[in-house]
Amino acid sequence: MAVKKLVYYPGDEARLRALSKPVPHVRNKKLRQLIQDLKDTLESQPGAAIAAPQIGALKRVTVVKFGQNEDEDEQPMLALINPQILATGEDEPGFDGCLSIPNIYSWDTPRPVWIEFKALGEDGRAITRRVEGMDARMLHHEIDHLDGILFIDRLRDPEELYTPVEGANGKTKMIRLKDLPHLTKENR
Repeated sequence: MAVKKLVYYPGDEARLRALSKPVPHVRNKKLRQLIQDLKDTLESQPGAAIAAPQIGALKRVTVVKFGQNEDEDEQPMLALINPQILATGEDEPGFDGCLSIPNIYSWDTPRPVWIEFKALGEDGRAITRRVEGMDARMLHHEIDHLDGILFIDRLRDPEELYTPVEGANGKTKMIRLKDLPHLTKENR
C-alpha cells in the first residue's frame, strides 16, 4: 500500500467540500487498500486522524488514534467505516487543526464534549462507543470531513486562526493570521 498525497485547502477546496458516499460492501480488496493507504498516510503525518477525502477518496471512511486526552495512552489506529453520530454532549470551544490546512490552528472551534457513535470496523464488525474530550473533538472533525465541512466553517470568530512563527529569539510562538505583518492593511 502507500503514503498518498494529501488534498489541501484552498487549492483542492471543491474536493474537500464534496460529500462522501457510504461504503456498501465492507469486505473487499479496494476498501482494504484504502484503509491501509489511510493508515500509511497518517503514519507519515503529525496528526491523530485522517479521513478518506483528505487523500482524494470520497468514501465514508476515517482512521483515528483515540487516546488523545491528557493522561491517556494513544491507542492503535482504528478504521471507522460509515461512522454515524448517535448522540452528543454540548458544544465547547477548543483546539482544532487539520492536515489539509497545514500550519493553521484555532482554539475557538465549538465541538461536542462527548460523542456516542456507531461504525463498522475494518473486519466488518459493528462498533458502538462513547468518546470524550479531544477524542470527541477529533472524531467530530473527521466526520465533518466526510460531510464536506472544514473546521474553519465552524469557527465562532473567523479571525481566531493562528500559525506558528519563529520569533527573533529563535522560539516559535503562535500568531493570529490577521496580525501577521504581510497581512496587515498597511502592507496590502
